[in-house]
Order: sequence, then structure tokens, then C-alpha cells
Amino acid sequence: MKINNNKTISFLFIFIVIGLATTLLYYSYLSYDRYNERKQSTGSILLIDKIDTVLNKVDNERVYSAIYMGTKHKEDLKNLKFYRAIVDKELETLNAFLKKNRELYFYKSAIGDISKNLSYTRTRVDVLSLDYQNTLFENYFNKVVKPLMGLVERLIQNPLVENSEQFVDYFQLLQQKENLSTEKSFISFILSSSLEMKREDLLLWETLLHIDITESIALQNLRGEIFIDSIDSKYSVLSKEWIETSEERITELRDRQSILLSQSQKYIYAQLSTVKQQTIKYMVASVALLIILFILIYLSYSNIKNSRMLTDTLSDLEADLNEEQRTEIKKVLKKNDTIAIYKFLVNAIKEPSRAKDHFLANMSHEIRTPLNGIIGFTNILKETELKEDQKEFVHIIEESSNSLIHIVNDILDFSKVTAGKIEFENIPFSVMEKFEATVDSYAAKAAQKNIDLGLFIDPTLPMELMGDGTKISQVIINLLSNAVKFTNKNGKINIAIEKLSQTDGVVRLKFSVKDSGIGMTKKQQSKIFDAFSQADASTSRKFGGTGLGLTISSKFVSLMGGKLEVESAVGEGTTFFFSLDLKETKEKKERAIPKLTDVKTAYITIPDIESNHENIQAYIEYIGADFKTYNYLEVLNMETSTLPDILFIDHQYINDEKIIGSLVVLNTKTVLISTAEIEKCRCSLKDEISKLIYKPLNFSKTIRALNIVKTKTSTIEQQLTEVEDIASHKVFKDISALVVEDNHINQKLIQNILVNFDISVALASNGAEALKLRKENDYDIIFMDIQMPIMDGVEATEEIIEYEKLNQIEHIPIVALTANTLEADKERYLSAGMDKYLKKPIDVADLTAIIEEYFPIEEIRESMPLNNQLYVVGSEKSKIILYKETELMAKIYTAVLNNLGYSVDRYSSADKFLEQLDRKEYKFALFDAKPFREVNSDSMVVELIRDSGATPIAFVERDNTSNYCETLKPIGHANEISNKLIKCG
Repeated sequence: MKINNNKTISFLFIFIVIGLATTLLYYSYLSYDRYNERKQSTGSILLIDKIDTVLNKVDNERVYSAIYMGTKHKEDLKNLKFYRAIVDKELETLNAFLKKNRELYFYKSAIGDISKNLSYTRTRVDVLSLDYQNTLFENYFNKVVKPLMGLVERLIQNPLVENSEQFVDYFQLLQQKENLSTEKSFISFILSSSLEMKREDLLLWETLLHIDITESIALQNLRGEIFIDSIDSKYSVLSKEWIETSEERITELRDRQSILLSQSQKYIYAQLSTVKQQTIKYMVASVALLIILFILIYLSYSNIKNSRMLTDTLSDLEADLNEEQRTEIKKVLKKNDTIAIYKFLVNAIKEPSRAKDHFLANMSHEIRTPLNGIIGFTNILKETELKEDQKEFVHIIEESSNSLIHIVNDILDFSKVTAGKIEFENIPFSVMEKFEATVDSYAAKAAQKNIDLGLFIDPTLPMELMGDGTKISQVIINLLSNAVKFTNKNGKINIAIEKLSQTDGVVRLKFSVKDSGIGMTKKQQSKIFDAFSQADASTSRKFGGTGLGLTISSKFVSLMGGKLEVESAVGEGTTFFFSLDLKETKEKKERAIPKLTDVKTAYITIPDIESNHENIQAYIEYIGADFKTYNYLEVLNMETSTLPDILFIDHQYINDEKIIGSLVVLNTKTVLISTAEIEKCRCSLKDEISKLIYKPLNFSKTIRALNIVKTKTSTIEQQLTEVEDIASHKVFKDISALVVEDNHINQKLIQNILVNFDISVALASNGAEALKLRKENDYDIIFMDIQMPIMDGVEATEEIIEYEKLNQIEHIPIVALTANTLEADKERYLSAGMDKYLKKPIDVADLTAIIEEYFPIEEIRESMPLNNQLYVVGSEKSKIILYKETELMAKIYTAVLNNLGYSVDRYSSADKFLEQLDRKEYKFALFDAKPFREVNSDSMVVELIRDSGATPIAFVERDNTSNYCETLKPIGHANEISNKLIKCG
């Protein structure tokens, strides 16, 4: 829609609304005016009723004035004063009513004049004026009653008073009533004074009778008797009888008046209510239209303003656009079309975003590819014999590469989050296993700075929960990395995962990482979650880092339904915390807890030195065992019978070898809690210590430590059966593979792995070469990189599939190789015709699984004759635990050992390797000796392996010890490995 058209339509709507609003306001005014008129009519009717009441009271006063004037008795004067008081009270009420109703206030002066005339008339009565006709007729009737009736007549004649016909009848009744009242007072005077009626009296009476148009038999009879008795002034009718009979007639008239007045009031009130509702409707509609009018004016103004801004913005953008966009923008501005302008802006905004995504995807591939090669071959280089300076150079290369890959990963994660492309899993995960392993992976970093790393995972948590455990672990690692970075040597870090609530299958967890580091100011806290920022500019220079870790963590937590928060004080440390709601799994597994309620434990302290035992205390008390703290002197002075079953000694706080030595010789079990960095006392005390556990202490380690008080586990007699003396190294039979990879380093890596499986390998550097080779040769499987020059992997796949269809050739499986890990990318590759997906860096186990899927086990031949290969009865494969310092070599050796027929648990963390020795039973333990020799602990490791029931086989550069069963070179052939395993078995 064009901008000018928008303006025209807006103004048209505004004019229509103004017209409607004006009309409604006019009708609202008219309706309100009618409402006021009806309201005034209501006031007039009420005033008529008030005046009529005063007239009734004045009539009573007039009768008793006539009686008093006739009798001159004091008793009658007393009655007269009583009725005067009633009249005065009614006049006060009437004045108050007029004062309250301002529109009727002008009647107050007339009422004042009437009150004055009434006072004068009363004076005439009080002096017993002989001119009774003047008093009763001239003063009472003409100066009091008649003016009051005149007010009623004025009110009835007011055009504002509706239903006038009923009021005409009402006024006629009023006249008759007042005529009867006048007659009643006049005859009452005659009867009370026994006065002879003169000719003028009879004429006056006749006038009054002429006005009375109604008939009353009782009243007529009394009139006849009075008329006859007037000749001799001897009246047989008493004044009381006369008054009562007259009053009956007057009461009838009053009742008829009341009916008419009540009907008029109801009519007026109904009219008033109708007009009031109508007025309200008009006013509400008017206000609504006025609001709509203001909104339309505002929107019209905003549209005009936005249109100008759009036009100005496009004009300003023109300088930054390419030639094609400039041509398009001129067309858009010429059309003056709002929708077209917005579409252009949307495309202009999306294009840089698409360009950024494309750049990041390319960067991911282009940077990761050489980095993976550098890291992979650096790991292989580390396994060779190197001089000391060469080792230092290799170490620098490795650390620099790892730092760079970490930075790239941070940037890619951040770009995924900001683009809304991050994906979260909702799968079951083991709470203890997942988070204990997460924190354990960072134990070595903390130990390098001698940081006391504590971990508390609430043991009351369900065994499994639903969610993305990997993303939560990534957040914990980021927070823990930050804490280690900013905590000084010998500091403290405590990770806590606590249950806040559990209702309807939903568990609320609180995660917190608290450190004793440098802390932050309020200003620094306010920007800590901003991208590419740290607490201050000097921080990144001093401690390193991209400043993206906390931003990514904050986004992850937010997308999972929580909020990452921080509490900190300068010099006192920092606490990061967040809460998440995670659902329980359908199958609610129960955590196995040993029955140790009769076990007594003690945590040993040194006097005047603070210890950190809250976590282990919580774990032990949850299990049901007894927990107490003692200083070492108290324990040494105990009787043997009173000693606890287990003593826990924290090497961080008690590192005096003499003190430890005096404790381990006691007649009880001793558990030493240590780190890989603190190894000084192990050699001399290794035989006496019952159990060694590594920090961070967690629930699982605590359980294993407590289990040493149980009866020693009976050794399982592994009955071995001899198998056929043939080779057990399995290779793929007559398999040829085409590896399509533009990076020569990655080519060599993949080729090296495949050749180890006896697979013949052909190499291509781009999709075009791959298509050419596919047309010229037959392969069993193709490994296809995605991003390559000349022709990329997706296009090459489509061309190969098209070639196979045209020539009716059997399809060769194509496996995608890429660093892109988004689900959308996987779907794109599979929809293009690729059969499988393998992410970089390549996992040997995943690669093996894919090959075996296409080439079944029966096609695998056994080669290399072996002697006396042994298997555990009741187990398909012998169990091996493998520790290689580098992940790549660990994967390669795992694949080799799997092909030799062994089941392998591999680890690249020394702590995890040692920890797993206690958890499972293994036949062999293959490990890198170098990391343990550097801290003089390889002998201790060998003892731990033998204690666990496994046979130690070490990877060494030079064999200078006889503690191992056998040694292997850092890079050994499968034949050598197989022979040495058989020898040690």
C-alpha cells in the first residue's frame, strides 16, 4: 500500500470519527438537558406534596382557632398552640427542602411572606378579635391558604411538569378540600360560640356550599340540622360531631390527591430513569469515539513520522548498499509503497545475518580443520622420543592449539545462541554420574593452584532426570573455569547442586559455584554477562579468555527456563547460581545405598585450623552412618575399642607425614583424601593407607570409601578356557574406501586410521576429483567432506547419485565428514543423498560402527597367529581399562583392542582412570606411565592396579622399572600388544 494512500485513508477515518463524535456529543447534551428537566419536575412534585402537607396542618390550626375564638376557653387555647407548633415544624421542613433544592429556592420568599401573614393572623386570634369573618376568611384563607394554593397552581402550570391532566384533577381536589376546610372552621366557630347566624353569615355559607360539587349524605344532614337550629341559636349538633364528619369527607379528598400524586411521581421517575440511561449511553459512546479519535490521530501522526523515517533511513542506507540494492531502493522509493519498503528492509537486515552465519560456518570448517590436524599430529609427536627442549616446544604447540580451539568453540556457540539455532535435548541422564564426572574433569586444573575443590550433590535427588545434561554440564564447566581462573592459590571453590522442591514429577534444582576469589564491584557485576566482556579491560589481559563463557552460560540457562545470577563482593569471592525445573523419568530408579547404619566415621582435624567437612558429613549422615569430627590428638588418645570404624584424613589440611603415620597404624581403617598434585607422603605410607580417594570428594567416592569396612569382597575365580591358536586381530576384508578431503593433514589422519584396519584408501581433494575417481573406479564406501573448493561435498554427492542412477550402478554408501553439528545441517546432508554422518574430530569407535554396519561381522577375517588367547568364562570379552594422556591415541588403541577381542573402558584423565579402578573389575590396566612418573607416583599407581585385581601394563619410552607386568612403546603394533596381553594373561 502506498504511503499517500495510507495518509488519505487515515484522514478519512479521522473525519468520519469526528462527525460521529460531534453528533453523539450533541445528542448527549440534549439528553442531559432533558434529564435535568425531569429532575426539576421531580423536585416540583415533591414541593407540591410538601405544600399540601402544610395546608393540611394549617387547616387543623384554623379549625381550633375558630373553636378558641368561639369558646375563649384556656383548654382550647392549649390545643390551638399544639397545632400551631405542628404547622411551624412543617414550615421549617419546607424551608429546608427549598434550601437543599437550589432550582426551587426562589419559592422561599413566598413561603416567608405566608409565614409572616400567618403570624399576624395568629395575633388576631390571640386577642379574640370580634371580626371573626375577617380573621377566618380574610386572614387565614386569603393571606395564608390561598397563597399556598397559588404556589401549587404555579408548580402545576410549569411546562417542565409532565402529566398535566392528572395535576389539573389534583388541583380541583385541593380546591374542594380547602373549601370544606374553610366551611369546617366557619361552622365550628358558629357551633362553639352558639352564635345566631345573620343574613351575611348565611350568604357566606351558601357560597361555600355552592363550591362543593361532591355529595356527602352525613354532611348534608348535619348542614340541614344546623341551618334549622340557626333560627334560635340552639344547635343540636355539637362542634365535635361536625368536625369529625367534615374530616371524613376531607380525608377522602386527601386520599384521592395522594393517589394522583403517587401516579405522577412514578411516571416522572420512570421518565427520569430512561433519560438518565440514554444520557449515559450517549456519553459513553462519545467518550469511546473521542478515545478512538485520539488513537487515530496518534497512529496517523506515527505513520507519517514512520514513513518519513523509513524514507530517510532508506536514503541514508543507500550509500552502504551495493549497486543492485541501490537500483532496487530507488524503485521502492519511487513507488512510495510501505509494504515494499518493509520487505526491502527485512531483506537488507537478513542478508548480513545470512552472511555472518555463512562466514561462521566457513570459519568453523576452515579453522577447525587445520587445528584438528595440528592437535592430532602433536599428540602423535608426543608419543615419540623427544629431547627436553623439543618436549617444551610440543607442549607450547598443544596448549596454543587447545586455547585456539576453545576460542573458536566459544564464538560458534555464541553465534548459535544469538541466531536461535541452539538445540536442547530432553533425554534421561544420571544426575550423580553426569555432574560428578563434569566436576572431576576440572579437578586437575584446580589442583595445579592447590585450590580446595568441594562438590555437593544432594543425595535426595532422583537417580535420573529428563533434560540436556550436556548443556548443564557445559554451564557448570564454564562457571568452574571462571572460578579457578579468578581464585588465588590455596583458595576454595565449592559447587553445590541442591533440591529446592519436588512436586508433580518436577524437581527444582539450584546450581551454585562459590569461590574465594578476587570478587567484583556492583558495576562489574552489571556487565559480567555481556558478550566479549569481562569484569574490566585488564581482566582479559591478566587472566585471558574471550569473555564469552558467561554470556553463553547465561543464554543456555535462560533457554532452559532459568536465570543465571551473581553475588559478589570485592576481595570476598563470587557466587554464580541458577535454578532449573527438570522432570523425573517415567521409570523412577532408586539409588542403591549400602546398609552402614552401624558404621562410625571420624573426620580428623588439627587444633586451631579450619577444615571443610560439610559435604562429606552430609553424604555420610544421609547414608545413615555416624559422623563426628575429632582432632588427631583426641583420636590418638582413644582406647582401641572406642576407635571409629573409619578415619577420613584430608591431605590438604593434614600433610604432616608424622601425624598421618601415627593415625594409619591405629587398629581401624584410614582413608586419605588427596589430589594428583599432593603426592609427597604416598611412598612411605602406601602400605598402611586403607583407601586413597581423589578430590573433589563426591557421593560416589564416599560410598566406595565406606565400603572398606565391609567384608572383603571375595575374589572371583576367573575360569579361563583356551581358545583356538589363531590370530585375533580383526581387519576388514577386501574393503576399499575413497576419502574426499581438501585438507592434506586431515587426509593423512583419516588414511592412517583406515589403513590400520587394512582398508585400502584412495584420496581426492575436492568433489570434482571424487566424481572423476568414482566414474573410473569401484569403491566400497566414500567418506565425503562438505566444504571444499571447486565442488563441495553436497554437490558431489548429488552428481555421484545421478551418475549411479543413469548407469544403473549399485549405490555406494557416502558418509558425510563435517564440523557442523546442527540438526538442520545433518538433515540437509541426508536429504542430499548422503547415507551417514560423522562429525569432526573423528571418533574411531563411531567410524568403526559405521563400517561394520555396511560390512557385517562375518566378512571380517582373523589374521596374525596368536598363542594362548584367553577369555573370561561367562563374559564375551576380557575387560581392559585404558588410560592414554591424549584422546586421539586413546581412541586408536581402543579400536585396536576391540579388534583383538577385548572390551575397553578408555580415559584421558588420570583421576578418572584411578577412580574407575575401584568401581569395576578389569583383567588388564594399560596406562601412560609418564604423567605418574613426573610426580613420583607410578609405583603407587601400580599398587592400586594390583590391589584392584588388574594386571598393570605401562606405555613407556624407556623401560627402567620391573614393577609392571609388561611395557609397551607409545606407538606399538597390534601384534606386539596382543602378544604382551597373552603373556600377562
